[in-house]
Amino acid sequence: MESNEVEIEDAPPGYKSSVWQYFGFPIKKDIDGNRVTEKTKTLCKLCYAVIPYTTSNTTNMNHHLQRHHKNVTAREKTSLPKGQLTMKQALTPTLASSSPRAKQITRLIGEFIADYMSPFNIVENRKFIQMFKVLELKFKMPCRGHFSEKVIPDIYYETKQSVKECLKNADCVALTTDSWTSRATQSYITITAQVINEKWESKSFVLQTRELSESHTGVNIAHVLRNALSEWELTKPHTTIACVTDNASNMDIAVRESGLHPHINKRGLAVSRVARLLGRVRRITTFFHKSTTATAVLTNKQTQLELPRHKLITDVQTRWNSTYDMLARYLEQQAAVSAALSCPEIRRNAREVDTLDNADISDVKNIVKLLKPLKTATTVVCDEKEPTVSLIMPLKFMIE
Repeated sequence: MESNEVEIEDAPPGYKSSVWQYFGFPIKKDIDGNRVTEKTKTLCKLCYAVIPYTTSNTTNMNHHLQRHHKNVTAREKTSLPKGQLTMKQALTPTLASSSPRAKQITRLIGEFIADYMSPFNIVENRKFIQMFKVLELKFKMPCRGHFSEKVIPDIYYETKQSVKECLKNADCVALTTDSWTSRATQSYITITAQVINEKWESKSFVLQTRELSESHTGVNIAHVLRNALSEWELTKPHTTIACVTDNASNMDIAVRESGLHPHINKRGLAVSRVARLLGRVRRITTFFHKSTTATAVLTNKQTQLELPRHKLITDVQTRWNSTYDMLARYLEQQAAVSAALSCPEIRRNAREVDTLDNADISDVKNIVKLLKPLKTATTVVCDEKEPTVSLIMPLKFMIE
């Protein structure tokens, strides 16, 4: 009989011990490709463990069965005629799929698949099955269809009802929504809800991630938002739901059309003077990210000026704090950046990149001074799984 990688030869008929129902000799191929039976080792047909063997001595095999396969009793081993129990029969589970133990194991496998976003075919993986044969010999692994059509949908339904109950009991709900594009250039929109439950625990739930194949107009996005509000039963009378988005005009329209308020975005960074300044800094950081020569020159200038050898940061416009990170890093490396851009070998390839003048640097410093308290506040609150009330006043005072 064969187990994918290892072929097993049954013991000869003259071997009378009942232990040979569960062991055989491994077969390997020599350098010429000939099949050779290894007689100094035996292979367990239940877990494929390799056991040392000397002629006519079955002690090691008996010890292995007693230690690792206690469910194989001495009575079971002696009651069957020699050769009657095949490997397939030995592995036939006796744990009924309707038993509490089997249901518990199946449920936990389903939760594992969901938590780690594993493919359903993991339950067909040889090593995955082998692991469960060692942990629970009597358990029969359900097919992938059982998980995709029964187990995971049941877990989803139960989880969804639990989330609905949490949202229903929350005094206040805040939403965050953003559209994004996958590596396969497919557009999606994600909606996340944040609440503080009755136990003062901060909870965050991804309510929906759906493909947005239609035009990304404010009206179309508003339709998605309204459907999500209805599906999760968030349309309560006399309640307000705050919504956090980026500063895109279509998001502004979508939030307004959906009846969500207050709408929180980073509109301050869209002021024309600030937006132009951020655009210039982005061009500089992007230039150094794309040019290995420019990066090497910048590193050299950092060493000469005894500055930290930190890379420049380009902000992500939907990540609020990344704008602060970009500007703060630019100020740190301002001297090195100016020196690098002044080099002739860099200058001829950076025609559209300009260093900032004194007025620009002054504006950058003011923006950093403004954004730093917000960065600190959001970082502190996010780092704490259960932020204490004592944090509120210091953070509020700092921001004001």
